[in-house]
Amino acid sequence: METKIRIIRICKISIAWFTLALTVLCSSSFSQVIVEDSSKATPRNIDLFASEEPLQMTLCFDIREFVRTKNKPENFSATLSIKLSESDSVSQKIKIRARGEMRRKYCQFPPIMLKFKNSDTGNVQNRSSNIKLVTHCMPIKLYEKYILKEYLTYKLFNHVTPYSFKTRLVKVTYVDINRPEKAFTAFGFLIENEEKMAERNGAVIVNNGNLTQKHMNPVDMARIAVFNFMVGNSDWSVPMQHNIRILKSIKVNSDKGIPVAYDFDYSGLVSASYAIPSVGLPITDVKERYYLGVCYKDEELKPILDEIIGLQDKILGTIGSFDLLSDNDKKPLENYIESFYQKYRNQDVLLSEFNYTCKEF
Repeated sequence: METKIRIIRICKISIAWFTLALTVLCSSSFSQVIVEDSSKATPRNIDLFASEEPLQMTLCFDIREFVRTKNKPENFSATLSIKLSESDSVSQKIKIRARGEMRRKYCQFPPIMLKFKNSDTGNVQNRSSNIKLVTHCMPIKLYEKYILKEYLTYKLFNHVTPYSFKTRLVKVTYVDINRPEKAFTAFGFLIENEEKMAERNGAVIVNNGNLTQKHMNPVDMARIAVFNFMVGNSDWSVPMQHNIRILKSIKVNSDKGIPVAYDFDYSGLVSASYAIPSVGLPITDVKERYYLGVCYKDEELKPILDEIIGLQDKILGTIGSFDLLSDNDKKPLENYIESFYQKYRNQDVLLSEFNYTCKEF
């Protein structure tokens, strides 16, 4: 009973612009939840992506209604509490909304958009912004592995190009404000706000449905095409801007866009049970690699391949050092990446494969 009262207190506490809260470890039992008043503390702007360490969070909202309306998403009031250290946490009121095209419909527990308001600044965000939370989808151990594998794929992409989203692994305790005794904890990961990603790269987001790969910077476009081939991801399109965001540099005078890839759950590296190849592709399994890039001359593509071959140790090392997956789970990932590098050993054969399926414009 005492635990339930403490949880309700967390979820119903009124948090104003300058309010900070202290909580301790989030666990499924909530046996150690404590709230202390820190209203005299100085407000801070917290960079959620400043560390690689998994972040512990508590999210309190009407879970039953959120799930019930996921196919017609509504905004819900929520309280987000983030553990900063053993003795320090920050909490604030936010809005949340179910998001994602396929996963919102397929997942029992859909991905979430965390929506921070201007009036709430001073705690987590320094201005109004949204941050994506990729959730566990289903309360099954297998889906936890999908989350970890997709997070890892983002980390591999960070090695390839700075034009990529930062991510942060989180362990979230979800508390239903009407049934706090049903609280549960699951892994997920945060994806950097797209405007902040663009700003970090000296660029702005472009929304234009008339763009193709030919309108992109050829080097950046080739990096994405080769990386997606390496991880077995064919679920992307520049013209549709499907799992691709497009940047325009404000530092360099160029009429070429900069593509940024995201959403890797349909990749062969993740190999989710629900993932199937896009309609129209001559492959039957997402583990089958298929090059979707524009056609380049061999001398244009070889430097990109050389870049990625130079990252082999770093990419395999990132997989090998990821402790949240067992060795048995990491071995297939390592084998899948190594199979790409084995293709690379005969570069002419790999270039011939690219030339066979590449897109002419």
